[in-house]
Amino acid sequence: MHIIITGVHMEITDAIREYTLEKMKTLEKFIESDDTSSKLEIELSKTSNHHVHGQVFQAEAHLHTRGHNLSLKTTQEDLYKSIDVIKDMLGRELTQKKDKNRSVFKRGAHSVKALFKKLS
Repeated sequence: MHIIITGVHMEITDAIREYTLEKMKTLEKFIESDDTSSKLEIELSKTSNHHVHGQVFQAEAHLHTRGHNLSLKTTQEDLYKSIDVIKDMLGRELTQKKDKNRSVFKRGAHSVKALFKKLS
């Protein structure tokens, strides 16, 4: 999986880049191993909400895999917390997709097995 990290209204330091890469690498287990075209774009930004005191950070993720595009966004008071939350959200969505694909396959296999039983 190709991971692209960009910053808006802030500079992405090496520590932030390494932390983000470390967290997002754990999501590779949910993506098919033969899918070499998968791309994850992470956009980290510091929002300037005049109604909110202090710094507010936003993490936005766009995942492009074979047959599936996913966009998620979260806003937190801590940059590292926003990275953790977006990773958890991506993991949850990818798990649901993988489970759905697996159950569709099992239902199809079950119906084929029932068809062969009828023919025997």
